Amino acid sequence: MRESTDEASRDIDAVRALLTHLDPAPEAAPTEADRQRGERLLAAVQSSLDHPGIPPVRSSRRRRGRRGSRAHALAVAVGVVAAVTVLLVGFTVLRPGEPATAAPLLPAPLLTVTSGDHDAATRALARAAAQQRTVAPAGTGPVLYTRRQTYGLDVAVARHQATTVARTTIVDMWRRADGSRHIARHLQYVNRVGADVGGPRPADIGSGQTEFPPSPPDLDPAAMPSDASRLRARLAARTPAAADSFGIAGNALSDLSLGLTSPQQNAAYYEVLAQLPTVFDAGPVRDRAGRPGHAIGVVVSDHTSLVVGTEYLILSDTGTPLTIETVDTPDAPPGLRLPPGPTVETYTQLFTTSHVQAVGDTS
Repeated sequence: MRESTDEASRDIDAVRALLTHLDPAPEAAPTEADRQRGERLLAAVQSSLDHPGIPPVRSSRRRRGRRGSRAHALAVAVGVVAAVTVLLVGFTVLRPGEPATAAPLLPAPLLTVTSGDHDAATRALARAAAQQRTVAPAGTGPVLYTRRQTYGLDVAVARHQATTVARTTIVDMWRRADGSRHIARHLQYVNRVGADVGGPRPADIGSGQTEFPPSPPDLDPAAMPSDASRLRARLAARTPAAADSFGIAGNALSDLSLGLTSPQQNAAYYEVLAQLPTVFDAGPVRDRAGRPGHAIGVVVSDHTSLVVGTEYLILSDTGTPLTIETVDTPDAPPGLRLPPGPTVETYTQLFTTSHVQAVGDTS
């Protein structure tokens, strides 16, 4: 019996290894032996399913029952592993050769620390700013194109009731020279994630294309100055009621998350962030696309709010912004009815910022 159990366990491991291509971050790549064993097992299961009335050729009824049970168990295992993998991982193609995955609902935070070395953060931001000052904008043309992946909790509230859903979306944006924008959204996932407390249905924001008129210059990241002093004044003036470090940090990171800023503008944003007392060094980390970077933490709300909100700006080794993630600690706001523990409120992964010739071009 132990030998049969061990063999079944090896079968399940082989099938799981064969399905690792569905996992964007497998623990280990399957070996050639795993692949061959998994392919044989899948072929056997498929044959059994295609011809259910044909009994396996065995001289013992006991052996025949064991073989049938094993085939059935394998069929169930394959189906469960595949279904769970697809449901939790998902897959969306950004463009040929550039795959990206939709994160599971309620993904684990990349980071949860809420304090750290302030001086190290200012040095890291100054270094990134100096690097960005020497970088030339990518591409040529009158249209600025960006591509990003966004995740966020969407809450609809009415009559003291709420419904919370999580959305993961690929967003393509083309900003013309006059400031008008064409945006194409490709919805990856949307699902309820909070307890059902009878709230209204959230807005139906799905895939589609939309035109937007030019934004006021003070609200358009692409039109912001590349001088840190002038930039800070503009960010503070945007929200006079929240012109403290929390408000300035929130506005700065919101701008950076759109991917519309040039390297020189990035440098100014980093210099502004370095002036804030709530920034701290969060150390090296890989973002959800697997890209290595260095994280700067910025506290954007403190204990005077329902939760502590911390945004993490992940920078590449050249100072390019890769990911911006907002995490609520120690729990999500209570009205969302989410499981306890640090909760990702939003994240944005930036993939492309480049000048192109026309709307619709990506390179």
